[in-house]
Amino acid sequence: MLYSLRNRAAPAGFMLALFAAVVAGCNSDVPVANEGGPQAGQIALQDSGPRDPREFFFTQTFGDLREELQAARDGDKVGMLLFFEADSCPYCQHMVRKVFSERKVQDWFGNRFVSIAVDIHGDVELTDFDGITLPSKVFSDHRRVSLTPLIAFVDLEGNEVYRHLGMIKTPDEMLVLGEYIAGKHHYLMEYQAYANKRGMHEKEGVLTTPAGESE
Repeated sequence: MLYSLRNRAAPAGFMLALFAAVVAGCNSDVPVANEGGPQAGQIALQDSGPRDPREFFFTQTFGDLREELQAARDGDKVGMLLFFEADSCPYCQHMVRKVFSERKVQDWFGNRFVSIAVDIHGDVELTDFDGITLPSKVFSDHRRVSLTPLIAFVDLEGNEVYRHLGMIKTPDEMLVLGEYIAGKHHYLMEYQAYANKRGMHEKEGVLTTPAGESE
């Protein structure tokens, strides 16, 4: 026959043993599993690694550049970054994989710019700053973009203030370019002069193609 503890008193000896076990458990120093151990280190390593730039660098957008510019104003940002790219462009692929994937680039630009990727051969519709909806390839033609990679910086009024044609090789160089715009240095000097001043010295006559790089 089965009994319920609610209806039948347990023996006194059993209750004393149970109480002693509970007290001992409460007073014991039970270590937290893997506290500060390998799992924590693995998590820290993951947090410092590269992230998908399509998610963490470029803004998830419905394609209305007016709305994105308003979001930049509301967020007290410097302006907008337009990255003109092409699937067949190895330099664009290098920037996406090796530059825009870095967290320090994502965090720095995310605090200052709304960043939009534009496929110069694409059919995805964009609504430009004048309210005209057109495919991204036509938008690129209207912006007179035919070569990639090209980064165009747009101020909060929708005016392009600077464009950089060519591959940005490293995350640090990308940050220098961002500081060049955010600090309004583009009104005072050429980018290459500013980059040289910041220690980014271009190798004369050398252009490395990243197409053969390992992933």
